[in-house]
Order: sequence, then C-alpha cells, then structure tokens
Amino acid sequence: MNKEAGLFLIVIGLSIALSFKQIKSIFIRLVGSSSPTKVTEEKKSLRYGSDEPLPEPTPLMITPEQVENYDDRPWRPFRWPYHQTMSIFKLDINHWLDMDKYYIHYIEEKERIRHKYGKQNYDWLPEGYDACFELMEMVTDHMVKRYPLLFTVLKNGEYKNDGDGKIIRNEITKEVLDMTLPLKDHPLIYVSKLAKEDFYIVLKNPTDGLHYLVAAAVPFPGGSFDISQKIGTHIDTIHADVPYYKTNLKKSMERWFGRMKPNEPVERASWYITWDAKLKVSNVYQVPEFKPNLEEDLKKFDPKNFNVRVERQTLRRLPKTQAIIFTNHPVFYSLDEMKDEPMVPSLIKKILYEGPEDILKYKNFGLVRDHLSGYLDELIIRQKALGLITDETPLKTQPTYPFAYWVKTDFDYVNGWNNPSADYKKSERKTDVFKDIPLADNE
Repeated sequence: MNKEAGLFLIVIGLSIALSFKQIKSIFIRLVGSSSPTKVTEEKKSLRYGSDEPLPEPTPLMITPEQVENYDDRPWRPFRWPYHQTMSIFKLDINHWLDMDKYYIHYIEEKERIRHKYGKQNYDWLPEGYDACFELMEMVTDHMVKRYPLLFTVLKNGEYKNDGDGKIIRNEITKEVLDMTLPLKDHPLIYVSKLAKEDFYIVLKNPTDGLHYLVAAAVPFPGGSFDISQKIGTHIDTIHADVPYYKTNLKKSMERWFGRMKPNEPVERASWYITWDAKLKVSNVYQVPEFKPNLEEDLKKFDPKNFNVRVERQTLRRLPKTQAIIFTNHPVFYSLDEMKDEPMVPSLIKKILYEGPEDILKYKNFGLVRDHLSGYLDELIIRQKALGLITDETPLKTQPTYPFAYWVKTDFDYVNGWNNPSADYKKSERKTDVFKDIPLADNE
C-alpha cells in the first residue's frame, strides 16, 4: 500500500473539522523564504480553459551544472504533541515542482520502474485522458517558466490540430520531448519525464458525485502499492486501512474536494525512518517474501546513516477538467546531518516511542526505534553539552516547522539552501551509500 498518500488524506480530512475561520487563517501562512506569487485581480483567459486567475512561477535561473549540487528546502516535519491537527500550508507556486541535485536520479529511476513494472506503477482510464492532457500542459508550462535554463522550448504551439503543440528539450537529461499532436505517448509519460514527483489524478463521478482515481504515475510509493488494483476505485476503497479514515475522514473528504479552487494549492509533508534511499519500496516497508531477514539487516547499518524519508506532498485542482492533482515526492535527510539542529533528536525519539499507537504501527516505527534509541540519546546529550538545548527546554514543535531552523536565513538562488553543519557536504549523495547493494525483486 502507499503509506504516505494515505497519511496526506488523514491530515486533510481531520483539518476539515476545523472552522472556516481556522482554515482561512492557515491558508494565509506561507512557507519557505520566497514571497507568494501575486495574482492580478483582473481575470484572464488561460489556455487550460478557465477564466480564473492562476498563480504563475517566477524564473529561477539555475543551470544544469548548478543543479548537480542544488539543495531544496530542508523539511523537518516533526511535531509534538503528535496529534492530528491542521498541518497543511498554502503552496507558494514556485515550489509546486521543486528542483534539487537528485533530479536526474529520480528521472532515471522513473524510467527504470516504468519499463520494469508497467501498470503496477503507471495506469490510467480513458475517462481520465483529458485531465492528464491538461496536467501535461500545466506541468510543461510550469517547468519552462520556473526553470528557463533547464528546459528549452524548441516549439511553442497551442493544441488545436495535428502537428500543433510543444517540443521541449530537457537540458539535464538531454532528452527532447515531442508533445505535438497526435501524442506519441500518454500525457502522463511526458509528465514523468519532466517532473520528479509522483502524480495521482482524481475526478468526480457525475453519477454519484464521488471522487475516483482515474490515472496515476506513482513509481515511488515507498511500499507495496499496485496502481492497477486501485485505478477506478473510490478514495474510500483506496484508503480503507488508513488509521482514522473510517471514523474521521469518510464524509469530510468529499466536502474538502468539493470546495477546492484551482488558485488555492496547498502542501504538507509526512515522514518515516528507513535505512536506505530506495524510492519504489523502502526497506522499512519490505515484506518477508522479498526481505526475509529484515530486522537482522537493519542492525548492520550505523544509526547515523538512517534516513528520515520525508514525503513532500501537494494538492491542487486543474481549472478546465476540475481534476484534483495530488503529488508526492520523497526527500531523504540522514539523522547525522540533523544532529546539531536544536530539539530534532529529542522530537524524533519522543515521537518514535510516544506517538499515537495506530500511527506508530502504520509507519513501522517499532521496527527501527530500539536500534536508534542509543544514538538519539547520544545526540541529545551532545546538544546539551553544546548549549543548543537544556534540561528545561520545552519539547515541542519548533517555530520554523515544517522546516529546519536555518531555512529562512540561509538561501541563495544559485546553490539553494545551505545546511550550516560542518559535517554536511553538498556534493554527497544519499544514494551513493546504497548503490552497491542489489535491489530486491520488487524494487
């Protein structure tokens, strides 16, 4: 199953129980260091087919060479008390489809997984085609506007007749994407060659008024998740085993989807801990059929090399087809690189042992926490010795949540966000530590 897509719906649904005033308040909060994109009050016609103004990204003038060491926003989505509260934020459209030094690895993995697993990770229904086509247009426009030095427009045409459309060169992968009519591939294939995120496309069924999954490109679910078994099913079916879904979410999900507007995208992040940087199936969610000695294997890895896998997620509505687009993108942060960030080790240990029982089971924290406990204790003692925290420092969500404490003050547009830790090197890749380890048959 896809753990993190389900957790996104948990928070969305529970947040709906809040008052409209609370929702409005949270929507005006901004994350990151960039300013929100301003939208003119004058309504303008868009080629997507809606007269509602949409936020547009501002250009980020980074080159393919600079992408090689580019770090994106440092997520630290650790909360205490760890109860279900509103944890979604208004999305600055500049960060809808982010860029970082792992871009080419993610794109290559998408291709490998698509060719090896096919409909298990990429599938769609005929009734979802128009929404996928609209998504392709929107993703293409976003990437060429946000990253003009990374995506070159070779042909810029509207989609009306055969031969019309766009041709884009991806300057990172060097691939030329011919998106002229008639398309040679399904629109979701082009989307996956442009953006490193996973995409879920949900449409409202006019017959029963409920929302169904009509298309998905999900090479990086993190766990066992067969799209071909989920496609065409209602969101209730997809998330039936998600904690709190039946009791808290079943009714509220449809209300949330029904009132979403195309110019009000949101984002959030969830997380779990694993001892790898695999994208399709994380070790912590492996099954005995493919990893029979899972607990023994994890004990072979130094706790400092364990990673927090952050699932960075967005939700927005397309203006023409009214499809709802959910994106998910995994980002990895080692425990070692966060060791000198005040309260982070304390928060992680607290959550591993004292979070809600259903969530602890869902994220499989019980598998890893005893192996990490001693190391986390060492980091907590270290932070006290360095004066970063004291015995009296309240253990609670940090003011810069859901980001690292240094996120708003240490950013430049050439190199991205720079971790101030002396032990952190921008040239290092999490994937390098595990590249010589053979993949399991389901990875």
